[in-house]
Amino acid sequence: MRSEGRSWQEIVGVSLLGVLLIVSLALLFLTEQSYAAFRATLQGIQFAVQLTDVEQVAPQQAHLRWIITVTIPNPKIPASLELLDWHLRSVDGSMHLGYYTTGEIQVALASLTEVPAEALIEGPNFEKLQRIQEASERALLFQGMARLRFRLPRGEESKIIPVEGIFTLPEGEE
Repeated sequence: MRSEGRSWQEIVGVSLLGVLLIVSLALLFLTEQSYAAFRATLQGIQFAVQLTDVEQVAPQQAHLRWIITVTIPNPKIPASLELLDWHLRSVDGSMHLGYYTTGEIQVALASLTEVPAEALIEGPNFEKLQRIQEASERALLFQGMARLRFRLPRGEESKIIPVEGIFTLPEGEE
């Protein structure tokens, strides 16, 4: 009777180990699929920066507005975006028009998401902006960083990605 009891316990033990192994392999497979989708999503993200408005609001102040379009092909992982610090420069890099932050803006990402950004240019930076507007090449360089947060099965993953855009300013003073 004892030998029959042991063999029954051995069968149950081996069966439980087998079930545990199958469940572990299934979870590993699902986790790997999630990370593969995460890597594919991360590689497919594209940013486009478009200047939407330049408005002179005071004698030495201008308000610039942009739309930053984030494109994610087939988003399968819940994600959010936070625009971090960014700079405005002349395209040749000779003039720096300011350092800005929009860290309070955090949006959930879909396949196509538009994020507004704006800057108030004043003082010496306003004078630099006027010189760029009056030059033959009236282009500015928008350089910044975006923090993307992805909700993965094992927690949140955060990646910082550079965002750049070049755009032409309207001629002369507004």
